[in-house]
Amino acid sequence: METQLDPMKDDLPLMANTSYMLVKHYVLDLDVDFKSKVIEGSIVLFFETGSQYKKTSSAGKESCQSQFDETCKMRASEPCHIPMINVSTCSSKTEYNDFAVSGTEEEATSDENSNHSNNEQASGISSSKDCCDIENHGNKDFLLILDCCDLSVLKVEEVDVAAVSGIEKFTRPVKLTGASKELENLRNQIVHELVTLPADRWKEQLYYFTHCSQAPGCGELLFSTGTWSLEIRKSGIQTPADFPHAIRIWYKTKPEGRSVTWTTDQSGRPCVYTMGSPINNRALFPCQEPPIALSTWQASVRTAAGFVVLMSGENSAEPVQLREEMELSPRLTLKSTA
Repeated sequence: METQLDPMKDDLPLMANTSYMLVKHYVLDLDVDFKSKVIEGSIVLFFETGSQYKKTSSAGKESCQSQFDETCKMRASEPCHIPMINVSTCSSKTEYNDFAVSGTEEEATSDENSNHSNNEQASGISSSKDCCDIENHGNKDFLLILDCCDLSVLKVEEVDVAAVSGIEKFTRPVKLTGASKELENLRNQIVHELVTLPADRWKEQLYYFTHCSQAPGCGELLFSTGTWSLEIRKSGIQTPADFPHAIRIWYKTKPEGRSVTWTTDQSGRPCVYTMGSPINNRALFPCQEPPIALSTWQASVRTAAGFVVLMSGENSAEPVQLREEMELSPRLTLKSTA
């Protein structure tokens, strides 16, 4: 039985196994719906192999996650869905992330044909029993654990960063044969070269982060959700080095999630804000909460016309009006520029 914790009084558990996989960059693409009080969209995470795994593998020891096995308990995963959403990624850069959306009209209206469909279709993703049933099936797949709370995770997939035009500059000379294992290694090599670019090439890095985040998926990953975590694995992958280093998570927040506050401003107009405390960001997006897990991020946030979107970040941001097919009114996207 899981211990009941009060986020206002208790220290919350840090579940992410950052010593094996460390997020270096996040790309968020989100829609804000004031009617349902839900933020929905996707997040792409770019990883680097963690320090603990590098130490154990260099010493010739088998890398495993035994200290995390106790988190793999029998708990039913939430239903998995695939949302319909138009992606438009834009950028901002900092080590943490806050944003707020406030209304400039008396009432917030949401498009009838917005991206928040009630007719989401189920996808056959396994439960945590499959993810952790090592003893019964001899399965020793590596398990990526992220901090996550009060989120409905809909789909998790590997991102095909190798499909991005011009990305070959981040690959060492290699003769591709089309073998699955070789392509997986190539994708991870690309992400490694991208996340380790020197600081003076940040504009180039941001450009490729953006385009990689828009690359197509190349296979769904198995996942399960618990009270405080999201657990992800890829069948047959046993080490962090071989685990996909770029993944996309489709999800939506819940109105009760304590990382997101739905309220009104001084004039009584609807607004929503995030503050990264006391539950930090785990109810806004799946992430790594431990202090060691500092990372850069970029975001695109869309909402109905009449709202103002504000985000913290090092780059200036500019609103862009979108006119999409079948929409009754335009939506507003906050874009950042260098």
